Amino acid sequence: MKILLAALFCAALPLQSLAAERPEGIAAAETLVKTAFGTECDMNGMEEVPMAGPDEEGYGHAYYRLAFKPDYDPNGPEVQIDLYQLFCGSGAYNIRHAFVLKRSDEESLKLISFATPDLDYAYADEEMNTLKADPKVRGFRATGLLVNSSFDVEKRTITSHAAWRGIGDAWDSGEWVFRNGDFMLTRFEVDPTYGDPDPAAESFVVYEAGK
Repeated sequence: MKILLAALFCAALPLQSLAAERPEGIAAAETLVKTAFGTECDMNGMEEVPMAGPDEEGYGHAYYRLAFKPDYDPNGPEVQIDLYQLFCGSGAYNIRHAFVLKRSDEESLKLISFATPDLDYAYADEEMNTLKADPKVRGFRATGLLVNSSFDVEKRTITSHAAWRGIGDAWDSGEWVFRNGDFMLTRFEVDPTYGDPDPAAESFVVYEAGK
């Protein structure tokens, strides 16, 4: 088992390559996710890497331990967090994950829901190569499954990048920061146009916290 140690109390500890030793609580987290998503979460494809760590390709589970002091009690004890990233199936170019959180001051597991913008696109052509106007945010919805997601230990941030088709010309990408015991949407970017797989092609930041 490899443990990344950090000097600060708020650091996260990723526990990697745990094929031989499954963390306590992982079975309960799997049951919660399977119950919530049913056939939408297929864990069968991870049999060869049953506890892949964050340095793997994503075809497995990952486990992290965090600590924080709640805003409502800044002088009180730290709250320990177990964060489970669970493999929920894959396609030709996308991998799905669900995230489950367990607080040391609560008994139950929590399935994390991620805020995402609901967008309206007005295309200028049938091929959907260009837009008549910038995408419009119609509101926000919650999703429990992220695509091609990862957790940055230092930034305490979950990111996703969903390719809308194999060549990657259309996509969306989100960032959620761990703050006061939950994950908050801080940025969402999208390129809804097809026909130009160049990553430098025009994209739209439809939401950014503080702006």
